[in-house]
Amino acid sequence: MSRLLVKGAWRTDADGAVALAGQRAEAGQFRSVIGGVEFPAEPLRYHLFVSYACPFAHRTLIARALKSLDDLVPISVVHPRWNTDDGWQFGDTPLSTPDRSGEGFTHLHQAYTASRPDLTARVTVPVLWDTLTRQIVNNESLDIVRMFDDAFNAVKRSEISLVPLGDRAEADVLAARIATDLSIAVYKAGGAPSQTAFDEVLDRIFSMLDELEDRLSDGRVYLMGSDLRLPDIVAFTPLVRFDAVYNPLFRISRRRLVDYPRLSSYVRRIWEIPAVRETVRFDHILAHYHDGDWGVADRTIIPPLPEVDFRSTGER
Repeated sequence: MSRLLVKGAWRTDADGAVALAGQRAEAGQFRSVIGGVEFPAEPLRYHLFVSYACPFAHRTLIARALKSLDDLVPISVVHPRWNTDDGWQFGDTPLSTPDRSGEGFTHLHQAYTASRPDLTARVTVPVLWDTLTRQIVNNESLDIVRMFDDAFNAVKRSEISLVPLGDRAEADVLAARIATDLSIAVYKAGGAPSQTAFDEVLDRIFSMLDELEDRLSDGRVYLMGSDLRLPDIVAFTPLVRFDAVYNPLFRISRRRLVDYPRLSSYVRRIWEIPAVRETVRFDHILAHYHDGDWGVADRTIIPPLPEVDFRSTGER
């Protein structure tokens, strides 16, 4: 059974067909942008609902930090243990905050139904909320990252550009490929319905990791050169979770991140940026995945043997 909104009603017993319909509509339910007449860029007008545990919400936290928007776009943090009857919850706890948007929400699904009373959808983070019109502006993480990159430049100047105009086409293509073959693919592996499906998606994941490792072989600092760009954010959030979560829990165990020397150094290099490091909360991440309901879909699926050569000589 799944937890989702069905025609505006929160359901904890939705059957597979309804859950699938909600999942197909999961991303992009709300796709408005800041910067136009309806949603002008104004300090403190917009509020970000996030989870530090979620790699997609993590993208927006990194962009917000790098662009120094902390004082322009406040946040509220949902509790990482989401497998409750009411889904994502706000609260004054060591791992969450109350809703600070002024609405007094206790659960994230309330923001969705306040915006669209008859909605059928899964309730996901991140959510960019407009406190003036009291509705969701956008719940697609890459849209929000792009808005944070340029929508507030007239309000607060920044030397950092995550998607500069001259690199936009290349950055968008690379970010989309990483999102498909890594960020989303790890969940397809965890939820694979068959051995064949699992093996296929595992090949895609490790092909992408091999490609990223090779891309860094020329000594470049980041994926597109000397400056951190959108694809780096998209790659970093699953990579920083890989050995702690996806490798053991989703059985993506052919190789670990630490088996990729260039990628490991690359992730460490991004983590060492102070603004980024403050957004990496392993207490949230581990509680979300290892104390939640992220069990693999099919217990009969057999993961590959890790690529370890026990015949190599070494200390005895």
